[in-house]
Amino acid sequence: MNISMPVIRNGTGADVYFERLAAGLRGHGHDVSLDFYPRRYEASARWLAMHYKVPEAARVVHTKAEHGFALATRGRPLVMTLAHSVFDPLLVPHKTAVTKAYHRLLKRPSIQRSLARASAVVTVSEHSRQRIQQDFDVRDVVTIYNGVDETRFRVLDEGERTFRERWDKDRFKLFYVGNRMKRKGSDLLEPIMRELGDDFVLYYTAGLRGEHERVASNMVALPRLTDDEMVAAYNECDALLFPSRMEGFGYPVAEAMACGKPVVCSNSSSMPELVEHGHGGRLCPVDDVRAFADAVRDLAGTTPSERARMGAFNRQRVLDSFTNERSVQQYEALYRKLLGEG
Repeated sequence: MNISMPVIRNGTGADVYFERLAAGLRGHGHDVSLDFYPRRYEASARWLAMHYKVPEAARVVHTKAEHGFALATRGRPLVMTLAHSVFDPLLVPHKTAVTKAYHRLLKRPSIQRSLARASAVVTVSEHSRQRIQQDFDVRDVVTIYNGVDETRFRVLDEGERTFRERWDKDRFKLFYVGNRMKRKGSDLLEPIMRELGDDFVLYYTAGLRGEHERVASNMVALPRLTDDEMVAAYNECDALLFPSRMEGFGYPVAEAMACGKPVVCSNSSSMPELVEHGHGGRLCPVDDVRAFADAVRDLAGTTPSERARMGAFNRQRVLDSFTNERSVQQYEALYRKLLGEG
């Protein structure tokens, strides 16, 4: 099957989503053209429409709902992905007045036009599905969980743990992955680490957008990591710390789980769909610095074997529900259904 994916790149997990989906579909023998366009095209989806030409062989077009309306073509199913709703009440308190106006005046009309023209609307968690249905008054939304490559994100053998000699051996090691943005809860990292004190250390990535914020003395910034280094970092930490306020899916959570690590994250949006409290880590109230610190201390107070059991539980959850293979198979079934082949 020939599939065209024209996407405006914006340096978020949405880019990763399309890259992984395209790779997975190619691995199943499909011909996928993934074409990224500059972020400036977000100012007008018409620019994208002017520069994008549907490949003649393409049988399905799959893009983001934010600009999909401009790509509608007769005779080809148009699949649109909307990972989360920007009108989710979890986000509203953290928006600036300018952002609120932008979402209300520009984003909402664009998304609504796209959803009206879509052959199928896909989202990546049940939380997102419910919010999209309510916020945009659309009923037919399909949930297909994102997947991770469990053959890459895995528990490494001792000889493969390349960060072992570089990370602190005497303190409880936390790891954070994500853009330095309010929605991701990156502003909570510094107060959480100050609350925890010097018995704990947080290694964190600068994120795809690379912004910088205040840090505590027990926080260590990492340079941009390769894919292999990211797997090594997950393996070297004792737990993932992820105080995100809202996620469409939560790639870092699923990746850490696939690497056999416990997770301390917010009891919010999609994250309870991934992490089972007590069995795979700890779920904390959103924005509650003390609760996050207490949860980390509680986890640090367990034995290594208990944490290993949590990690094994998490990896099995990924194998059961959140693999690339499972996700790709569901997209294949959706495409075939739209083409009348299912």
